[in-house]
Amino acid sequence: MIRATTPIHSFLFDDDPSQYDKILITYSQGNIVVMEKSKEDLTIEQIEGDFSCRRGAWRAWYRLTQDETKKFRGGVGKPVYVQVRVLTEDGEALASEKKQIPLQDVLDDREL
Repeated sequence: MIRATTPIHSFLFDDDPSQYDKILITYSQGNIVVMEKSKEDLTIEQIEGDFSCRRGAWRAWYRLTQDETKKFRGGVGKPVYVQVRVLTEDGEALASEKKQIPLQDVLDDREL
Protein backbone atom coordinates (compact mmCIF):
# COMPACT_ATOMS: atom_id res chain seq x y z
CA MET A 1 0.00 0.00 0.00
CA ILE A 2 1.24 3.48 -0.79
CA ARG A 3 0.39 6.36 1.53
CA ALA A 4 -1.79 9.21 0.18
CA THR A 5 -3.33 6.99 -2.52
CA THR A 6 -6.77 5.40 -2.96
CA PRO A 7 -6.24 1.62 -3.14
CA ILE A 8 -9.02 -0.93 -3.37
CA HIS A 9 -8.84 -3.59 -0.67
CA SER A 10 -10.58 -6.87 -1.51
CA PHE A 11 -11.39 -9.83 0.70
CA LEU A 12 -12.50 -13.27 -0.50
CA PHE A 13 -15.12 -15.32 1.34
CA ASP A 14 -16.33 -18.88 0.74
CA ASP A 15 -19.81 -17.92 1.98
CA ASP A 16 -21.94 -14.85 1.30
CA PRO A 17 -20.58 -12.22 3.74
CA SER A 18 -23.86 -10.28 3.62
CA GLN A 19 -25.28 -13.10 5.76
CA TYR A 20 -22.93 -12.30 8.67
CA ASP A 21 -24.38 -10.23 11.50
CA LYS A 22 -21.17 -8.21 11.78
CA ILE A 23 -17.91 -7.81 9.89
CA LEU A 24 -14.96 -5.91 11.41
CA ILE A 25 -11.79 -5.22 9.43
CA THR A 26 -8.98 -3.88 11.59
CA TYR A 27 -5.77 -2.20 10.41
CA SER A 28 -2.91 -1.82 12.86
CA GLN A 29 0.65 -0.57 12.79
CA GLY A 30 3.12 -0.92 15.64
CA ASN A 31 0.48 -2.73 17.78
CA ILE A 32 -1.82 0.32 17.56
CA VAL A 33 -5.20 0.13 15.83
CA VAL A 34 -5.12 2.82 13.14
CA MET A 35 -8.39 2.25 11.33
CA GLU A 36 -11.41 -0.06 11.27
CA LYS A 37 -14.00 -0.79 8.62
CA SER A 38 -17.34 -2.54 9.05
CA LYS A 39 -19.86 -4.51 7.00
CA GLU A 40 -21.56 -1.26 6.03
CA ASP A 41 -18.36 -0.06 4.28
CA LEU A 42 -18.19 -3.11 2.00
CA THR A 43 -19.45 -3.72 -1.50
CA ILE A 44 -20.26 -7.42 -1.72
CA GLU A 45 -20.45 -9.38 -4.97
CA GLN A 46 -20.44 -13.02 -5.98
CA ILE A 47 -17.60 -14.19 -8.19
CA GLU A 48 -18.94 -16.39 -10.94
CA GLY A 49 -17.12 -19.47 -12.17
CA ASP A 50 -13.83 -20.91 -11.05
CA PHE A 51 -11.70 -18.38 -9.14
CA SER A 52 -8.43 -19.66 -7.67
CA CYS A 53 -9.94 -23.17 -7.50
CA ARG A 54 -13.05 -21.88 -5.68
CA ARG A 55 -16.59 -22.25 -6.91
CA GLY A 56 -19.08 -19.55 -5.99
CA ALA A 57 -16.64 -17.42 -4.00
CA TRP A 58 -17.63 -13.97 -2.75
CA ARG A 59 -15.65 -10.74 -2.93
CA ALA A 60 -16.09 -7.90 -0.45
CA TRP A 61 -14.23 -4.68 -1.16
CA TYR A 62 -13.92 -0.93 -0.58
CA ARG A 63 -11.68 1.90 -1.70
CA LEU A 64 -9.58 3.67 0.92
CA THR A 65 -9.32 7.45 0.73
CA GLN A 66 -6.13 9.49 0.59
CA ASP A 67 -6.84 10.68 4.12
CA GLU A 68 -7.21 7.10 5.37
CA THR A 69 -3.93 5.90 3.85
CA LYS A 70 -2.15 8.98 5.24
CA LYS A 71 -3.02 7.77 8.77
CA PHE A 72 -0.31 5.12 8.48
CA ARG A 73 3.24 6.13 9.39
CA GLY A 74 5.70 5.94 6.53
CA GLY A 75 9.24 4.71 6.81
CA VAL A 76 11.24 1.54 6.57
CA GLY A 77 10.15 -1.40 8.71
CA LYS A 78 6.66 -0.11 9.53
CA PRO A 79 4.32 -2.68 7.97
CA VAL A 80 0.57 -2.51 8.29
CA TYR A 81 -1.40 -5.52 9.52
CA VAL A 82 -5.00 -6.29 8.60
CA GLN A 83 -7.40 -8.84 10.09
CA VAL A 84 -11.03 -9.68 9.29
CA ARG A 85 -13.40 -10.80 12.03
CA VAL A 86 -17.02 -11.85 11.56
CA LEU A 87 -19.99 -12.70 13.73
CA THR A 88 -22.29 -15.32 12.18
CA GLU A 89 -26.06 -15.43 12.53
CA ASP A 90 -25.52 -18.28 15.02
CA GLY A 91 -23.35 -16.07 17.26
CA GLU A 92 -20.08 -17.72 16.24
CA ALA A 93 -17.13 -15.30 16.17
CA LEU A 94 -14.50 -16.09 13.54
CA ALA A 95 -11.20 -14.40 12.62
CA SER A 96 -8.82 -14.56 9.69
CA GLU A 97 -5.08 -14.75 10.06
CA LYS A 98 -3.34 -11.39 10.36
CA LYS A 99 -1.92 -10.33 6.99
CA GLN A 100 1.04 -8.01 6.60
CA ILE A 101 0.78 -5.25 4.01
CA PRO A 102 4.03 -3.54 2.98
CA LEU A 103 3.77 0.24 3.21
CA GLN A 104 5.49 2.74 0.93
CA ASP A 105 5.72 6.45 1.51
CA VAL A 106 5.33 9.24 -1.05
CA LEU A 107 7.56 12.25 -1.53
CA ASP A 108 4.72 14.71 -0.88
CA ASP A 109 1.66 13.47 1.02
CA ARG A 110 -0.55 16.49 0.40
CA GLU A 111 -4.03 15.46 -0.66
CA LEU A 112 -4.65 15.84 -4.39
